[in-house]
Order: sequence, then structure tokens, then C-alpha cells
Amino acid sequence: METKKNLKSSTAYLFNCYIWLLNTIARGPISRAAIDEKWAHANANEYKQDYLPESNFHRWKSTVEMLFDVKIKCNAHNEYYIEEASDIRDADLRSRLLNLMSMDSLLKDSKELSDQILFEPVPSGEKFLAPIIEAMRDKCVLQMTYQGFGKPCPHTFPIEPYCLKMFKQRWYVLVYAPDIDKMRVYGLDRIHAIEPTKKKYQLPDDFDAEAYFKDAYGVTVLDEQQQPEKIVISIDEDQADYLRTLPLHPSQKEIEPINGYPAFSFYLYPADEFLRELYAYGSNLEVHEPKWLREDFAKDAAKTNKQYNH
Repeated sequence: METKKNLKSSTAYLFNCYIWLLNTIARGPISRAAIDEKWAHANANEYKQDYLPESNFHRWKSTVEMLFDVKIKCNAHNEYYIEEASDIRDADLRSRLLNLMSMDSLLKDSKELSDQILFEPVPSGEKFLAPIIEAMRDKCVLQMTYQGFGKPCPHTFPIEPYCLKMFKQRWYVLVYAPDIDKMRVYGLDRIHAIEPTKKKYQLPDDFDAEAYFKDAYGVTVLDEQQQPEKIVISIDEDQADYLRTLPLHPSQKEIEPINGYPAFSFYLYPADEFLRELYAYGSNLEVHEPKWLREDFAKDAAKTNKQYNH
């Protein structure tokens, strides 16, 4: 059994506890006795406590309120609930974290179904979520050891984490890198180590994470020389439903059909990652705007045609 000191310093353990408490209270008004009962059988209860100590409950409750920007209240029946619980569902990151933890807990409690529920492989890196979130909360500079794809060896440098973003099964952190005086995005699966420092940083008052990535596809934000563009495509009807149910980008809009085919417009940086998504539809998709992109697709189609006509 770990000492209390080690228990408190286990950020991954504590983060699991915070999510568990948020999840438990978010399901509806619940008494302290019921919370204790659920904690005794909770998967997050790694140390097999028979109840949740009062001091832990109030400390975790305060952290949950701060970390997830919610208010936990107690009603006349001494039951705890989250004020305006719909706020959790409306907040994308909180909702995703809560859903991921709920699913993880459910699966662990239903081990007999493990061979009937299949997932895509997810790159490692989740273990760094807790220390990065804590650093963002405490405005603490981190010392990160990172090895990018194609780099011969890892490099260690300070970062000021501004926000986390998930894209295509990978977690990314947007940081200000003081050594190079630039904003950068790093994949958590390429991090070797993270160490907190005693140095603090100040998040710019005008920083808006959603606005920063507004015109980006995923995590690719191009430099100031390149501007977002309107992109218009048409696509076969049987493929259009995939775009309707899972848009490629928040700016996606369905517009009037073109030549009888469903059509969509986008407004974003024409980064390679987004263009690869369009290319993946092959002959089922036609680019109409901008002109330069239509010409590029036409050239690539002609090249592919030539390869198969030999």
C-alpha cells in the first residue's frame, strides 16, 4: 500500500478519481452514503477503501468544480447534484472526457464482453493527459522530452501548455515554446517524458483555443502567409450521407446540388491533411473551387489514368 504522500502525488490516479466523482454526481442527485457505497465498488478505487473519506470528498469536489467549471450543490435532502448539468453535455472536452471514462469503467465492469467490443488501436500518450491538464490549471511550465517523426533522437525543452485537442484517435497539445518564441502543436504519443517545473507562465488574455483552430483541419494551422479558402466539392449520393452524419470540418455546409450531385462547401486552410481526405473519395468526388485545387485534382486524375492505361 502506498503512503498518503505517494497517493496524493499520483496525478493519473487523482484524475481518474475526479472523473469518477463528476460522473457519479452528474447522473443525478445522490447522497453521501450512496457515494460511499458506489466508491467501495468503483474501478477508480484502486486502494479498495470501504468509503470515501470526507476530506478526500471535499478536496476532490473543489478540484472538480475548478477543473471542469461546474458547481456542485447540496439540496434540502442532503443530496449532491450538479447545477445546470446540461453545461457538461454542451462542453465538448468535458463531455468527451466524461464519456471516455464512463465507457472505460463500464467495460472494466463487463469483462465477459471484452471479446465482443472491438476498438481501433490508439497510439500511446494518454498517460501525459493528467500532468498536462494540471499544468494548464496551475499555469506551470513543463520540461518536455519529445521525439518527432523522422528525428534521430529526442530533445528536451520547456513548454507552456495552452490547450489539448484530440484528432483522429490522437491527443495533441498546443504550446508556446519560449526557446523559439513560437506556438507549436505536439502529439502526446511522441512525448518521452514530462516534468513539472516551479516556473509559472501567463496565458494571454486574448487566447481563445476554439478560435485558434477555427479555420484549421485537425491541428494543422498554417503560417500567416497562407489564408483560409472556400472549397466547393460535389460527391456521389451514396457517399454524401457520410459527410452529412460526420462533417469533415465545422465550416462544412451542404449547398445546392451541382450537375445533379450533392454539393458541400468548406472554409479552412487547404492543408495537406484535408486534401488527403478529399483524395480518399477518389472518382466519387469532384472539386469545383478554388480553380487551382480543381486543376491539381485534374492533373492527379490524369496521372492515375495514365498509370492504369499502360
